[in-house]
Parts: sequence; C-alpha cells; structure tokens
Amino acid sequence: MKRKVYIISTLIIVVLVGFVGGAVDILLTDSVIKVANDLGYPLYFFTALGVLKIIGGAMLLLPKKFDRIREFAYVGFALDFLFASYSHYSSKNSIEEIIIPLIFLAILIVSYTLKNQTTLFKNNEL
Repeated sequence: MKRKVYIISTLIIVVLVGFVGGAVDILLTDSVIKVANDLGYPLYFFTALGVLKIIGGAMLLLPKKFDRIREFAYVGFALDFLFASYSHYSSKNSIEEIIIPLIFLAILIVSYTLKNQTTLFKNNEL
C-alpha cells in the first residue's frame, strides 16, 4: 500500500508540476502571462522556472542510488510551492490560488516521507 501511495504522489508531482507545469511555463501560455502580470514577475522568470521544473521532475525519477540528487529536487519543489503560495497571498489573490500550491506541497511531503520506505521502480525495472 505504501508503495502505491508513494508512486501516485511522486507521479503527480513529476507529471503535473514537473513536466506539464514546466512545459506550460516555458511556452508562456496566456494563463502564465496573466499570472506573471498579476504577481509582478518578469516573463523570463517563468521560462527559467519551467526549465527547472522539468529538470526537477526528471530528478525525482532517478533510482535510489542517486538519492542525494533527488533531495535537491524535493527541496526545489518545496520552495517553489511555498513561494508560489506566498506570492499569491502577497498579491491578495483568491484563497484557491493561495491553497493550491500548499496542496501540492502536502503531496510532495507524502512522497518525500515514503521515499525511504519504498521505491518508485522495483529493483529490476531500472
């Protein structure tokens, strides 16, 4: 059961935040431009953030022997979620925009907590 929770929580972060979120940030979609304007950030910030999200998502998929590298990805995503929530709070955005990054932070914490108890891939898969 712990393995399933770990896989689901990790893949939510990797796929939704890392790969999809990173790609959306890099492509500077209309929604990203609106958020950048609302928060007062320059667009190049989101391009750089998108690249880092994709790299972080890939880092979370590394095997257990690269645990030190995976730690950096967990820290990076935690900071991303905390700063995103604080940015929305400081800009007086809606409560939903403030809470959504914190929900992803909770999912990340579940993934991190279970990462030492189980593995994403079985021993022979990677």
